[in-house]
Amino acid sequence: MLKGLAANSKAVTLTGWGIDKKNPEKFIEEAEAVGFDELITMSNDPAFLKQAVEAGARHHIKIFSCLSPRAEFGTFWSKRYPERPVPWQVMTDEEDAARTFIAAGKNKYIIPYQFGGEPQMTNEVLDTKIICLSHREAMELFKPLIDGIVSVPGMDGVAFDGFGFQNYHRCHCEGCEKLLAEFRSKNPAMPKEEAETTFFRGVLVETINSLADYARSKNPEIKTSIHLWPVFAPDPLYGNRLNVDVCGQTAAWFSLWPETKIAEYSRIISKNANDFYPRPTGFGMIGYYNLPGKFPVKDADRVDMELRTMMAGGCRGIMVCDAEHVIRNKDISAIFKKYFGRPANLLPPKR
Repeated sequence: MLKGLAANSKAVTLTGWGIDKKNPEKFIEEAEAVGFDELITMSNDPAFLKQAVEAGARHHIKIFSCLSPRAEFGTFWSKRYPERPVPWQVMTDEEDAARTFIAAGKNKYIIPYQFGGEPQMTNEVLDTKIICLSHREAMELFKPLIDGIVSVPGMDGVAFDGFGFQNYHRCHCEGCEKLLAEFRSKNPAMPKEEAETTFFRGVLVETINSLADYARSKNPEIKTSIHLWPVFAPDPLYGNRLNVDVCGQTAAWFSLWPETKIAEYSRIISKNANDFYPRPTGFGMIGYYNLPGKFPVKDADRVDMELRTMMAGGCRGIMVCDAEHVIRNKDISAIFKKYFGRPANLLPPKR
């Protein structure tokens, strides 16, 4: 056990991705028993969110609804603009070929594919399309979705996921090429690679911060949360530039990172959390899926080491994907409960 962090203490906040849509009440009750403080759902459906918020209030868990510029948003765009093509990000021919190979059959489970984490292969790309983040009309369409989330009575927060680049670096669409050229003309002394990194990191930061600001403008009490995924390969831990309440940066991916890397990333996440804004709490993200044959198997000892190392590195917030996989595995849930569980007499009054 970590020195100074007793079992059942709530010194560290636990956020989980995922809520069972079939029975949110039972799932949220189980999540409370494990020690979750916050849960993020990918659903934006008002009826489901109302159910989740009411259950969360009974079980001392805050509920966030997530927005993402991935495939589902493409459907939303097409409904609004049926005559206009979806403004997907554009990759090079080589990157498109890599995506085709990765998506074929069971390839992604055979090769050392990282599913949007730090790539191990040349030309690895995300197999899921993402909307161009420089496309102003597309980003504006997130605002009515935010309006719907914050209008749900008792809703705690808006979360973001998938705000990154499909090739982990940049977009090659005509609009992005033009904007990049303008940026380089204003910064002629900046080397080409540095200019690309600076410009496209700026696109990420400006897009996310503007949406978080908009959410707060609609409800000053609303909280904002994000997981930095897919990775921005030139600067994986850029999250301290984001003016959000909960910034989840990967400290222990689904693959079996060495303990030294987990420790190093955890220290950076913790130490640099407020370099740009006082608002953020630096959360370390741990990946856990119980899907043998598809993802590396993490046993209880492995998960214990990763959590212990992250907190020893200073993380006072832990984000995990997937909450359901944690809850459904009794050995793994016992490890989480050891660090995050809370006896009844420490529970706050029900809301």
